[in-house]
Amino acid sequence: MPTDIDPEKMEDIKNSEETWIIDFWADWCQPCKMLAPHFEEASEELDDVKFGKVDMEEHQDIGTEMGVRALPTLIIMKDDEEIARKSGAMNKADLMDWINSNL
Repeated sequence: MPTDIDPEKMEDIKNSEETWIIDFWADWCQPCKMLAPHFEEASEELDDVKFGKVDMEEHQDIGTEMGVRALPTLIIMKDDEEIARKSGAMNKADLMDWINSNL
């Protein structure tokens, strides 16, 4: 299950050597709602990466700092570096392909 990310947790992620896949979303965003179950399923299937979610209504500052301009946006991070970014809804197959091609 994805971890809810607040500013303190985001700092922990930046200082972590683990790979994180972060979903920037908002409750009013229909494409975010379409992506959510696929993101949750991926988090249950992939054990070698961590999954997190940033609610842009609560933590817009994190999105601004990360340069998020559209929702949903997924960012893969490791060692405080962005490895990949993708905006827009995806089905599960496309999501898994995107993740696997960037790990």
